[in-house]
Amino acid sequence: MEEHHPDPTARTLRLLLLLGSRPTWSGPELADRLGVSPRTLRRDLERLQRLDYRVRSRPGPGGHYSLGSGDRLPPLMFDDDEVLALVAALRMIEERLPDDAAARALAKLRQVLPRRLGSIARDVSAGSESVRRDPADLDLDLLSTLTQAAATDRAVEFGYRDRSGTVSHRHVESLRCVHSRSRWYVVGFDTDRDDWRLFRMDRITNLSVGDRAATMRDGPSDLAAWFSTDFGRLTPR
Repeated sequence: MEEHHPDPTARTLRLLLLLGSRPTWSGPELADRLGVSPRTLRRDLERLQRLDYRVRSRPGPGGHYSLGSGDRLPPLMFDDDEVLALVAALRMIEERLPDDAAARALAKLRQVLPRRLGSIARDVSAGSESVRRDPADLDLDLLSTLTQAAATDRAVEFGYRDRSGTVSHRHVESLRCVHSRSRWYVVGFDTDRDDWRLFRMDRITNLSVGDRAATMRDGPSDLAAWFSTDFGRLTPR
């Protein structure tokens, strides 16, 4: 069999990346991905074990290989498509970020990537830009607090300014943070209005996070349809 990665070091790093990308792999799957024979695969797995990576194997029918939980992977092991995705994502969001956060992240990304991938990141970054059409409105501290509250099922209270400028106090549970059309929103159950509501994140003030919500409600199953039907009040086209 002709090996796709004849350099043992490059092949071993590729093997480590594959093992870290999902919980288990069968031997034939790994050998096929690497383009090597089963014997070469076993040698590469033994090489990882000598480097103190806990590669676990389960023999017999249904056998597989896995990487022990907590093992540290080498930093920033990306393939070409993942580098493109990272740079494109930073470009898409940078007009909403304060100061030069996206530019600093891009610079750090280029510094720590291997030379070839760093060249891809540099070229994509140099050949693209994001046009700022209005002031940035993303508060990173607010985004961090709300996403953590959503992840831990916490209830929140905040002041909210609607499109007419009227400010009201809201008590919201069962949060989900949503990014759509270059803006961040919060979908949640407004306990005072006994209904689901959508809040633009840049209109939220004086946020406070409470205890875990007593009741977890199932929100809209299809947020795209919910948005396009005036939050479920209209019939889908």
